[in-house]
Amino acid sequence: MTGSPTVRRRRLAAALRRLREQTGMTADQAAKEVGISKSAISRIENAQVSVMPPVARGLLELYGVEGEEVDALVQVARDARKRGWWQAYDDVLPDWFEVYVGLEAEASEIRAFEPQLIPGLLQTADYARAVIRAEHPDAPGDEVDRRVELRMRRQNSDTPPKLWVVLDEAALRRPVGGAEVFAAQLRRLVEEADRPGRTIQILTFGAGEYGSMGSAFSVLTFPEPADPGVVYVETRAGSLYLEGQQVREYSRVFEHLVATAASARESRDLIQGAIDEL
Repeated sequence: MTGSPTVRRRRLAAALRRLREQTGMTADQAAKEVGISKSAISRIENAQVSVMPPVARGLLELYGVEGEEVDALVQVARDARKRGWWQAYDDVLPDWFEVYVGLEAEASEIRAFEPQLIPGLLQTADYARAVIRAEHPDAPGDEVDRRVELRMRRQNSDTPPKLWVVLDEAALRRPVGGAEVFAAQLRRLVEEADRPGRTIQILTFGAGEYGSMGSAFSVLTFPEPADPGVVYVETRAGSLYLEGQQVREYSRVFEHLVATAASARESRDLIQGAIDEL
């Protein structure tokens, strides 16, 4: 599941934008030179679409790139046009979330805060089914099954990212799916807390107020320096992908949450305590 075309598209978009700006050329000028529209240049540079390899080569040569660097970036363009495994789930995968799954597939680390629910990468199938049914009450059973299958598939990466999750204590108290399903989910959470590369902390009710109380978010980082980090914020209507300074701001918020939450060892005990109380 490595080599995400979503990440490749994002990498190429950043390179093309940077190279154009270095030449002092406007998007309109570049578009006219290679015979595409200004809006197409904008979509390419914002990673909204994949760029055809001949167009990528034309832009690179226009910007004065030569030799092996051209060939390397054109190969990135080819890789960006490949299908990711998640595209087999286009029937239940909205465009705005497809981008996230593509980024998640190549992330080296994900730092996530969740105020209400266990995050998707740590959910059991039954817990996920209960959440999905609540979110899509009119969806037929086969659609729910497909959505659950996609969520489970996301958990089976050959190279899983490091995962650091801060959960509000509310996530340990809301019996999603009923007592039996929820108990199994909490046991899964204990198992995950014991796995290498997994850190789970609980932000207890006793901590009082804190930053980002009502807003879940994830900060994703990638193994290649050419792929800058990104913040993912999901809303009911879609999602936001934030970069640059906003990644640093959300990282500081996450550091504050980590400092405010119970330690990983204390959090494991809190999860076990929640199981014992069911």
